[in-house]
Parts: sequence; C-alpha cells; structure tokens
Amino acid sequence: MPARAQTVHHADGARLCDRTPFDREGKVSGRPISLHKLYKLVMDKGGYDALSAERMQWRTLVKEFGFGKTHEAVMTFQLKTVYYKNLAAYEISTYWGEEPPPREILEDLSAKGGDLRTRTLENYPVPHRPAIEMAMPDGGAESEADSSEDEIQVTPKREKTEPEEQGSASRYPTRQLRQDPKRTQLFQPDTAPTRGRTVRATDSPSAPPPLQQPYSNTSNDPRNPSFDWFDKYEPRQPVALTLRQVHTPGNDPLYYARKAHAKAVNTPRVPPEPQQFLKSSIPTGMNGPNIYLRCLYGLRSGVQEEQDFALHHLVKVSYERGDKYKFEGFPFLAESLLEKALEITQLICGITWEVSYEEDDEGQSLNTLNAALGTSNLLARIQAITPKVVDKDLESAEFSERLEKLKEAVLVLRNMVILEENAVFLSKFPLFKDFLTIALSLPHQPRIVEYKQSALEVTEQVTRYWEMKPQDPLYMSLLPYLESDDRSMIISALRSINRIGLEMADAHRLTDVPLSTVERLFSFTLLDDNELLENSLDFLYEYTAIPENNTELLSNAFHLLPNIISRLTSLLLYQSITHEENVVAKPTPRMASIPAPIPIIPPEVHAHLLQFVEPERSSRWLRCCFEECPTEDITQIAIWQAYQGKFAQNNPVPAADFIKNVSNTFVSAQAQVINGPTPRFIIKGIKPRRILVDLQGRPLFKCLWDMSRPDMQDQSGRVHPRNLCPVWHTRRETLWNHIMTDHLRIEKKPEGRFVPKDGQGWICRWTHCGRKSAITKSSEIGPHMRMHIPQAASEQSKLIHELAQDIKDPDPVQMKHEWHYTAMDQTNHPCGIPWMSVMILRNLARYANKHGQPFEKDGVRLNERLFGAHKYALFHVLSVSRTLRDYVNDLLRMIEEGQKDEKRGLKRERDVENEHGE
Repeated sequence: MPARAQTVHHADGARLCDRTPFDREGKVSGRPISLHKLYKLVMDKGGYDALSAERMQWRTLVKEFGFGKTHEAVMTFQLKTVYYKNLAAYEISTYWGEEPPPREILEDLSAKGGDLRTRTLENYPVPHRPAIEMAMPDGGAESEADSSEDEIQVTPKREKTEPEEQGSASRYPTRQLRQDPKRTQLFQPDTAPTRGRTVRATDSPSAPPPLQQPYSNTSNDPRNPSFDWFDKYEPRQPVALTLRQVHTPGNDPLYYARKAHAKAVNTPRVPPEPQQFLKSSIPTGMNGPNIYLRCLYGLRSGVQEEQDFALHHLVKVSYERGDKYKFEGFPFLAESLLEKALEITQLICGITWEVSYEEDDEGQSLNTLNAALGTSNLLARIQAITPKVVDKDLESAEFSERLEKLKEAVLVLRNMVILEENAVFLSKFPLFKDFLTIALSLPHQPRIVEYKQSALEVTEQVTRYWEMKPQDPLYMSLLPYLESDDRSMIISALRSINRIGLEMADAHRLTDVPLSTVERLFSFTLLDDNELLENSLDFLYEYTAIPENNTELLSNAFHLLPNIISRLTSLLLYQSITHEENVVAKPTPRMASIPAPIPIIPPEVHAHLLQFVEPERSSRWLRCCFEECPTEDITQIAIWQAYQGKFAQNNPVPAADFIKNVSNTFVSAQAQVINGPTPRFIIKGIKPRRILVDLQGRPLFKCLWDMSRPDMQDQSGRVHPRNLCPVWHTRRETLWNHIMTDHLRIEKKPEGRFVPKDGQGWICRWTHCGRKSAITKSSEIGPHMRMHIPQAASEQSKLIHELAQDIKDPDPVQMKHEWHYTAMDQTNHPCGIPWMSVMILRNLARYANKHGQPFEKDGVRLNERLFGAHKYALFHVLSVSRTLRDYVNDLLRMIEEGQKDEKRGLKRERDVENEHGE
C-alpha cells in the first residue's frame, strides 16, 4: 500500500485504498454494490489480470449482483470500471505485495485490458504524456537545470469538426473554454504578451500554457483577425499531471545501499593481489555450467575428485529438489550413477563389472553385464565371486572414503526414484535390474549394511513395474532377506515382493518360498508392530491365494493352521473404533388406528399466529397441529397445503423453507423420498395431533357433531371420526354458540340471545347422545347442548381417542448396541490389518471347499477342522463390525457350503449302500 494512500474501512470489512475519490458503495446502473463482495469474487477467480485475460469472464460477475441480461455488456464495463478505479491498486499492494503503477497509467485511464501488475511508465504509453524524464541515473534527484527546462509542446489534436454548442464546455471541465460567441461576432483573442510565464509538467492542467512555437501560416493563427475560429481552431489537449515518487526505505530499500556503493567505488582502493588479475581477465557473464550439469559432467569425467564433488552435491540436490530433478532431463545421468554404484564389487570382491550394450553376449567374459537385454545366468556369476574383504579386516582411510562415496551414489538413486517419473524411467533399464540383483547379493557384512538398505529401498519403488517369472534373479535375491534379523531389511524386502507387478496386467505368483520363511512370517502376526504385521499379512495373502502353496502348507505344516486362524480371527477387530447406538425394539403388532386428519385451528389461534413472523409462525403452527411419532409419517404436499390454505393471504414461508423448518421444529422429523413407480415425498417422524392445542400447549374443545346422514351410519351405531365436525374452539362458550348457530340453525338476536321457536323440533346429533327423539321445547334445547360440552377440554380426550380406536403404544424398549469400525481408505473401502486378515481366511476357506477332500480326517471336512472352533467369534464379528460384515458374511457362507457338501456326500454314500444292500 503506498504511503500516500489513505485507508478507509468498507462496510463489509475490506480495507480499501482511496488513491482516487472513493465511494463507500460503488454503483452499477444506478444501483449500489458491495465492494467487499466484488473484491472477493474477483480474487476467487485469480485477480484482475486473470479475469481480463479471458473473454467474457467479467460478464459472469454481473449475475452475482442480481442484474439481468438487459444491457449486460454495459453493466459489465461499469462493474469492471468500479473495480479498476477503487480496488485495482489495493489488490496489487495488499494481495500481491507489489508496488501499484502510478495513477496516470492506472486510475486516470479507462478500464480496458489487463496486465496491471506489469505496467510501468517505460513500457505502457500514457496518452498526452509529455516526454520528460522522471528519474535521473543512479536514482539521483532531478537537477534544477533540468527542472527549469522548457516544456515540450504537444501537437493539438482535432477532436470535432463541428463547433460545440453553448454549454457543451461543461462536459470538458479541463479545457475551461469561454462560451462560444455569436455567429455574427468574430472572436478577438487576447494577444497581450505574457511575461516570464513558464509552465512545467507539474503545473495544474486547468490552466493550459501558451503555445511556444509560432504558427507558420497566419491563416491558422487564432491571434490573426483573418483566422476562421469556428472551422480551424482546435484547443490544446490537457496535459496529464505526473508525480514523481520520493525515495524512501519503504518504497526503495536499495536506494541508500546504491549510494553507499557508489561512494565506495569512487574512493581509492588498495591494489589487488596478483592472483586477482587472473579472475578479472575472465569475461563477465561466463559463470560456467550450473550445479546440475557440473555434477553430471563430473560423474562422467572419470576423475576421482570431480566424481567426489558431484556425489557430494547430488545427495543434497536429490533430497531437496527431487521433484524437479528428473533423469529424462539429464542424459547419461542414470547410466553414470549405475556404473559408479557397481564399483562396490571391485571394492569388496575385487571384481570390476564391464558394461556392454551389445545384444549378442556370446563369447563375453563372466564379468560383463549386458545393458541392452539383461544379463543371463546372473545369479550363477555372482555366486562364483569370492569376497576378498572379510569382517575381521581393518579398513584403511582410502577404503572408508571410497565406500562412503559408493553409499552416496546409491543414496542419490534412492532419493530420485521416490519420484514416480524417475522410477518409471529407471525401470526400463535392464542394467538397473542387474545392478539391484548384484547389490542385494553382496555378502552380509556390517560395513555395507547401509549400502544394501538403500538398494532395498530403491527396489521398493520399482518392482511394481516389472513382471517377474519364477526363478527370477531379483526375486530370488529378495527371499533370503525375509530370514534377516534386521527389521528394516525385512520390511523393505516384504514391500518389494508384495509390489511386484502391481502395475502389470497379470498378478505375480509367489513361488519357491521355504516353509520356514512362511512359519516365520506367521509368527510376526503375534507382534504388536503395525508396520511389520501389515506387510507380513500382505505377503501371506498373496501366498495363500495360490492353491499349490496351500497344499504344501497343509501337507507339511498343518499343525500351524489352527493357531494361525485363531490369530487372524482376533485381528478382525484390530484397533477398531467403537461407537454405541441406541436401538429401539419394534413394538408388538396391533390393529391400525384411524389416521387423524390435519386439524383446522380456530380463528382465535389464527389471529394469535399472525402476530409472529416467518419462520416462527410456521413453527408454532406445527407445534399446535402436529406431534412427534417415530413410526408415523405424512406427505409433504399435504402438510404444505394445510399451512398454505390457512396463511395464503399472509405471505407464508416458501415451500422448500417450510419443509426444512419442519425438521428444525421436531427433532425426529426427517424429509425422505420413497422410491417407486411414483416417488412419494414424505416427512418421517411426525403425525397430526388427535387433540389440537393452542400456543401454550392447552387442549382445545372439539365439536363432536355427527355430520353423516342417519342412513349411512354403521349398524353398531359407531360414528367414524371422519364424519365429525372438524371445527375446534378455544372456549366452551364459543363451541356452544357454534352448535346453536351452525348445526341447529337457531336465530341469534343482535344483542346475542338465541330465540328458538317452539314446535320446530331439533334432533341432537352429538356423538353418544342417548336421546333419540326430537326436542320440541325451546327451553330445553340450550341446556341440553350445554350438558354435552364438558367444563374442561381435557375431558373430551378419552372420547376422541375411543372414536379413533387409539390404543396407547407401550414404551419403546431401547437397547445399546456397540458397533466397531476398522481402517478404511479414502474411498471408504476396508484396508489395513483387519481386511487382510479376513482375505487370508477367505483364501483358506475357498481352498478347503475345492481341494480339501485329501485332508479329511475321520469323516470331518477340512472346513470344519479349520473353522469349527471359530464360528462363534466370526458370528460376533459379523454382528458388531460395520466395516467387514459383508466379507465375514461371505466367509461364513463358504464355510457353510463346505458343510452342505459334506451332508450331500454322506447322503450319496448312504444311497449307494442302500442300492448295494438291495
């Protein structure tokens, strides 16, 4: 933010810079808009320059402020102008942390184009800008001689061919022209000389300076009486005011440093030493190759010092810049590193490998590696090598230094293959695979453990791109590491084997694995080591997926399987997260009660509800007419129509907001969709009240007048709730007035008295009224109706529930159930130790179903022998595991299929015996 800028706080909280006259709310088409909202929208799309770089991007912001498509282009330019004038400098200063361009190339210009951040006075043309240099060399101030220099005149530009009408000068306030004289009067300009008047570029543009260059043609001189003012004269264009920034530590931190440097340069110096003359003779700009090329050329040079320098820096570069340092960008870097790393055999075994790129390797020596197609019989060649350095030998300084550099070479390879592009690049080199086989086949010596560990970590990253056949040299070199005592080597070897061929179409088949190795890996499952446990289970899953391996395991190590299955079953809930849920038991079946209709609120409650605003009004109406019920539901259209029918004239809440408010009002209410041929939109968890209540929760009086015809009644005399009068009342008196007026049709006098006529005859249709004959005396009809209306509305509740056949539901039985959630990946798929355990169990059960007959004992099937003692634990996992229940269900189905096959086999044997017996 420039120091000259004042800061104001927008109403929305944004800080804006008013380098120009600032309106708190910008206006587009006469309507105020929020500058804070405009700033947020523009910055979400990358800023002013990003929006201006693509067509029609500014137009997308117009819709965000509620403008229609009428005159959309004009409103788009107005919106862009508001941002350009008020927020462009603020964006550059605050968001990008840069110095905004001066006003004459930003706010003083029209909002066209972009590239605000790259505008400068040198590269952006300023209309009508005088050609005056604003800065001196070396950042010095402008001299007084230069400041007093005469102003360079700008040729006036003719803007109009027709004379302007009177009063039109108000549109161009910077010109300050006199009023246009009458057509019959010639304009006589003031020809008085101006003495000593000099106009500078920093003067105000409101007073244009006199022209300094004389006119060559007097007919074009406005001071000449013969000058045709109206057709030829053109006023001079205004000169833009240009400000020069003062150098301060805030806007130019290096200004004083440059001055100090210039002062130091001008002071006499001590003559340089003789060796400095050699450096000064090197031309400037020739700094040599960068560090990447220097390391590459150093490795390929064969010079020991250069190679040591290269390896030292490559370790740092590959670690810190591994995402940018790729093999494909530096030819021969991979080959140089591999050739350097292969020198380990020369150091340990005294054998130097020769690298040949000829396809035909016949007649070549045993120490030759075929880098084109891969070396055949490589393991036999390695086994023929005898180490010349043993553990008891002492290391010399030269030996240790050379070994350290070879470790650095392998470490560089390890750091670089972490990047997937480098791993794919190296996997295509047959020499690289031969190198890994040689490195992993080195003798077991403590001095080269670090070298071999780095080689194993390299192998982890690249085996996924190789398809290995049985007896593959690299695969056979990895198997012995599973018997190692070093945990890190075991884990690296397991990962390397488990990832073989992951990116290939065909899965890798684990073969030639010694049973002692399998037994050792099974023992690792008893350890509380997640990393070792997970990698061991991955290996065992691939091992048990091959029937030949299971046959060998059951034939030679059957005693291990019961304990292994017991351990795998216990791992199904390994490190699971428990969550308790309340489960409501289903109520006993009962006769369905008659559904209650949506009650109609009386006028008194309606008038009281009108005092509230939405959505509070709808919430209170819902509490009056509905109650929570977990087993009931109501259609969304029915509840909305009931509310709209009562408040249609009172600006009700929109339907979507009303449905949302139902869930906010009742905790158990949930909007749901029941799929089917015709989807039903319902609200689950509420039902209409059988007894309507007021806003304070007090029950209201129900009119129980039977509206059905006598011939339509049930033979039992029972009245259906649908045939009752739907009117509710807040007081006993209003209900009595309703019966006398609406049902009995008795005339009511203006003073409020009812005047029944004798002999008319009134039939009481009140529910459960015992009087069958008509009432003829006018003095009896009023007391008779009062007798039916109870003193309190709560006394009607029992009768209303009896008519609806309501039976009070028993209290729901709630039980707590504990669910277990095991590890899942980002796609919510099971993973980790529990998932691998159930997959190994499925492999064993599938094998037992298909190939388990040779392992039956005393007529007991293999599945029963393996899983018979663990069914209870498996069913427990099935009932509590939310993550693995589908997989455990499939496992139990496999076990049951084995038992069914056993029963079918016994039945067939009995049938055969019966046939022979007959």
